[in-house]
Amino acid sequence: MFRGNGIRTAVPAAVGVVGLLACAVAPAQAAPKHQGGVHFGWIQYNGAGADSGSNASRNSEWVQIHNATGYAVQLKGYKVRDKAGWTYTFRSLTLKAGRTVTVRTGSGGNTAANVYWDHRYRGRAAYVWNNSGKENAALLNAKGKQVDSCAWQGKGQRTKAESVNCH
Repeated sequence: MFRGNGIRTAVPAAVGVVGLLACAVAPAQAAPKHQGGVHFGWIQYNGAGADSGSNASRNSEWVQIHNATGYAVQLKGYKVRDKAGWTYTFRSLTLKAGRTVTVRTGSGGNTAANVYWDHRYRGRAAYVWNNSGKENAALLNAKGKQVDSCAWQGKGQRTKAESVNCH
């Protein structure tokens, strides 16, 4: 032991200074592109229980779109697309700064907080997101440029909902 000569306290302090210098010199990692601007939040791709085909069951599938800017964004023309090409296109909707809108697969009355895809396949109501296997979502702006994406591997559980945090 090195009592009384200050080495015991000087060594940890020196290690701390070296660590701080290493952090200051190391290149900074860029934040993921989807953390700013308009981007995906949570996606619930599998509602709890069996897919009954009911509107409530279809609305248990949803995608959140978050506005992380400091200003309101007009979402008219923005699109949400799955890997099979099913596409939801926003009508006129202003998403205020810091707010989130949820896109539900079923039908309902659109509000500032929830919009409804009312997805149809061959004339009947249908689900969008795959419960099991690989799936991905893309968010395109009104000019068709992809501004965010999120991919996941679903397990297809029937007893509990499955979701992914795309932030």
